[in-house]
Amino acid sequence: MARRDTSARRYAEAAFEIGRADGTLDAWERDMATIGATMRHPELRALMQHPAVPFADKERVLRKVMGRGVASAPINLILLMIRRGRPGAIDRMIERFTELLRRDRGIALAEVRSALPLGDEQRSEIVERLRALTDAEVEVHETLVYKAISGRGQI
Repeated sequence: MARRDTSARRYAEAAFEIGRADGTLDAWERDMATIGATMRHPELRALMQHPAVPFADKERVLRKVMGRGVASAPINLILLMIRRGRPGAIDRMIERFTELLRRDRGIALAEVRSALPLGDEQRSEIVERLRALTDAEVEVHETLVYKAISGRGQI
């Protein structure tokens, strides 16, 4: 696990630096989001992780699935990770890339968990308080947490 995290971090930092150097961070961000969403497909993920499938077949399928909507550099990065036996680290690499992008843009991520959906006023109040505490723009990810209670206790 540590090796995957280390490799994911290194690949993400390399992608970030390439995007920063050539002024294409916005394009990299779009492409990484597309790749992340595409790689969540269970059949594609299984194919990319299967050791018996030749790399050439994996490359052909990935390039076809991504089509012309994704630049070649991000696809090449993913293919490099697959070739080096690290397809399981792709999700963590994309997460790390997004973290680096947020940090560069001065955006703090807030994970808000609530039992009921937040209203617009509540969400705005939370964002304003966090903005005051962090002195940064705040991106909020909301998660609803439900606890079912039966006659015998919590389920």
